[in-house]
Amino acid sequence: MAKLLILLALFGGSMISASAQSGKITGKLTYPGEGIPADMVLCVTVTSLYAEPTYCSTDSASRLRQAKITFKLNHRAATYVINLPAASYFVYATTNEMPGVKAYYDELIKCGIRVECKSKEPILIKVKAGKTRSGITVGDFW
Repeated sequence: MAKLLILLALFGGSMISASAQSGKITGKLTYPGEGIPADMVLCVTVTSLYAEPTYCSTDSASRLRQAKITFKLNHRAATYVINLPAASYFVYATTNEMPGVKAYYDELIKCGIRVECKSKEPILIKVKAGKTRSGITVGDFW
């Protein structure tokens, strides 16, 4: 019985620490047209690792599972949720309707896409363990 309790304590503790090491990024998707394209893909680039890998919502399930990243996109509601390890990220969207364009969460989006908004510098998003970064609008296709 004592061994069982020790195993449960160890296993339960590792489950808590694994989930506590992750956070979330949530927000809206934007696009300069009628609705969000059905083929819109959301991507994150990890900037706190030496190689700066990029992961996208269309990556294989095994690659995303290995990276401990999940994407939930709702094209109809134009919203998303990304669960991912605590680190620093750039977030952007792509679509085949605008090939080669990476539409970041950047200064233009944060400023409200107004004429006086001059910078299109991508904004680094720092995700902390157990925290949610909300209100991150992705989609500077302008």
